[in-house]
Amino acid sequence: MKIKNGLSLFNIIFLVVIVLIFISSVVGMFFVGGYTSKTIPLIIAAMAVSAVTNGIHHKFFIKEKDNDERNISIENKAKAKAFDVMQIIFGILIIIYVLLRANLLTIALAVVAYLIILAVYMTSFSKYHKEM
Repeated sequence: MKIKNGLSLFNIIFLVVIVLIFISSVVGMFFVGGYTSKTIPLIIAAMAVSAVTNGIHHKFFIKEKDNDERNISIENKAKAKAFDVMQIIFGILIIIYVLLRANLLTIALAVVAYLIILAVYMTSFSKYHKEM
């Protein structure tokens, strides 16, 4: 079911749940005092997992997207811009991890993720270059 501005009922419910989780976390953190420095990262991780799950749900299970050329072009340009920004931010993040002397496993995982992303980019570029 679509609302006037294009938001689906699922998106509205998802946003309301996220806002409620955030408000209850703030209330618990400041007024009840039940949150410690160990539980706050778990809350943030749970919110990140729910956001990723929502993205996967919309990418693979919702087939109601408009597939006209304009929307596809806009989506591709937005992805390209996000990828360009992600490369810079990911590199800065790795440098910050090194300067903060983070755990070697954390640095290695970040470097491996960065290299995997660049490898996918290079193979896709090569494939599309041969096709065109």
